Amino acid sequence: MSELYFQAEEAYKNKDYTKARKLLEKEYLEKKTFRTNYFLFLVFLKIEDYIAAYETANEYIRQYIIDNEKFKKYQKAAIFAGMNVKLQELSNNIFEYTTESEQKEFDKNQQTLLTDYLNKNSKLELMKQLSYLGIFPLFQQRKILKDAYGLSVDDFFINTKKILIDSNIHPLLKSNILDDYRKLNLEETVQYTDYKNTVKTLDVKKLKEIEEYKIYKKIYKEFKQLPMNDFEKDLKWKEIVLKLMVLYPFNDIEQNLEQNLIYILLCNDEFKVLNEQELAFSKKLEDYIEQWNNL
Repeated sequence: MSELYFQAEEAYKNKDYTKARKLLEKEYLEKKTFRTNYFLFLVFLKIEDYIAAYETANEYIRQYIIDNEKFKKYQKAAIFAGMNVKLQELSNNIFEYTTESEQKEFDKNQQTLLTDYLNKNSKLELMKQLSYLGIFPLFQQRKILKDAYGLSVDDFFINTKKILIDSNIHPLLKSNILDDYRKLNLEETVQYTDYKNTVKTLDVKKLKEIEEYKIYKKIYKEFKQLPMNDFEKDLKWKEIVLKLMVLYPFNDIEQNLEQNLIYILLCNDEFKVLNEQELAFSKKLEDYIEQWNNL
């Protein structure tokens, strides 16, 4: 261990957590290890910087998951960072690898922590903002929805499902909400508006990860065959994935548009001449991504 680490230990013993934080941040910047990560995480908990604790732990999340005591501390960081919904999504992923008694222990700890957090942090104003989310500009919509992760899972669902049919909400926000429902294993039926603002009904249980859809696999296969250099492909693919998320869960794409979807997503006539309907669709997707990126 380095001299910085020893100095941080001494500062921690003397309850000088500000000094310990500065020393550990410098140590962690020079050499990232789980040992330093966890020590820094503990310091953040001591000074009640829960967002920093949560973000720090996520860099070595596997090590926190496999240790019950560390995971319970992680639960506190996540909940007091306003990330209860994301914590539940993570818990759903790992519970199949835990025993029944461990699941009960983690559930009880999460509920106790959440009750404490909500008693100290009223969410009434947040719920009001969610009710009128469409009147806010996009950058505020994104912030308010992020704040909604601090709600209980039930309140998150109740206060976000109405957003899905609001035509003033960006489609990427709607697709993110639907993906959260999927990760939460919700057994619900919801209504949402597609890219044409047509109201559709959706069984949440039938949602899949975007990579599991046939249309995603088809687009990826076609894209890999296009004549581009690796750097250009990397940039273009990230843009295409965003556009695919606009269309998630792909229940609404007209068959005649799906045929040339790869070229519509590229928004480039270099590979294929698009007809008027395809060009309009391509332009609409471009506009959505421009709105999203220009914040």
